[in-house]
Amino acid sequence: MMSFQRLALLLLIGFWSITGQAASFDPDDQDCASILQRWAENPGSVPQQMVDLCKENMANLAPAAGPTATPTASAATDPCSGPDAANSVLCWGPWSSLAPAAGPAVASLDFPDFEGDCENGNELDGRCTPLLADSPPILEGCTPGAPCGFATIVDGVTSSADVEDTQFLRFDLDPKGRSFTIDPNGTNEIGSVPMSTNVQTHRDGYENMRSTGVLGEEQSRIVARVIRDEEDTIELAADVWGHGNRVTGSANSGYFAWGTATSISGLNLLNGNGISVSFTGPMSVDNGTIGSVTVDFGSRPIWEGNWENAADAWSFSAGGSVDGVNFISQPGQFSANVQTGVVQGALLGEPGRMGITHIIDVTLDGVGHIEDVGLLREIVAAPGIAP
Repeated sequence: MMSFQRLALLLLIGFWSITGQAASFDPDDQDCASILQRWAENPGSVPQQMVDLCKENMANLAPAAGPTATPTASAATDPCSGPDAANSVLCWGPWSSLAPAAGPAVASLDFPDFEGDCENGNELDGRCTPLLADSPPILEGCTPGAPCGFATIVDGVTSSADVEDTQFLRFDLDPKGRSFTIDPNGTNEIGSVPMSTNVQTHRDGYENMRSTGVLGEEQSRIVARVIRDEEDTIELAADVWGHGNRVTGSANSGYFAWGTATSISGLNLLNGNGISVSFTGPMSVDNGTIGSVTVDFGSRPIWEGNWENAADAWSFSAGGSVDGVNFISQPGQFSANVQTGVVQGALLGEPGRMGITHIIDVTLDGVGHIEDVGLLREIVAAPGIAP
């Protein structure tokens, strides 16, 4: 075995060589075995360049021909050349360059896109909050302060049909109830004939409006519950529409929910004060379905809602983001019984007299495909009773 004095001299010569103070240092394999043993016992006692040089020298030793040689001294002393190299804290071993194991390619996870302002922060510090992407809208959204309505359309005069034979379209109504338009400026536009109206009061806070008109062979009708202001202008309206030709018998009909979208000033008031507003009411295609929606206004307004039909024993919930007056569902916020679905709507009216027009298009476990349109009214707390 090499003496301590010789090992110390080798280390000193090696150090001088590395620092440029002596000729190039080239230890033989026996010297390297001792140097690597010293390094294994005390890594800080040997310059790293000497360790690397000795490892290279030992690796370049060609094995002699013949039977497999017994392990050399280097294998016993170098923690990175033996069979336990992978377990040594002194070596990277096979971990220096990881490669995937053999087998089929790893399937990519198809997560929904997300949105969020992450330029000035990250998720951990709370300044970046990614949001799952919204569902694709069924219809074009609404503009603040402008008329806004959604409707179903079916063939015939019954207003209802199988769900697969029902479509959604935009809807517009004259503020006095004298005319309406299905799919305004669209490829399926239907314009009513001029109509006269008859409005009767009702105990639930709505008024009942019936509008009818005949022009030549064409005739149109509206049967709706409405909310009007003090000038008899309709603020909110919902329920049945129809239009057809009396001679040919061709006709279309359906249900609708309509109003004037909330103004920019109204949105600023709600968002600026972080107000939460709740809405509720029956749907129109099946008025046994009750919808309830809460909108939490603020810098990033969101909504959540629930729809329940007690007679048919089903319900589901949904939620998502609000963009201006428009809101839409996010796939990850449906209840577990929703196989596929979209909920889309818009805010109507001004704070204190608001409503929601919206459509639901969902497929539920054990129930099937449901399409409906509905008007929900703002829940306003009743004034307190003075003592």
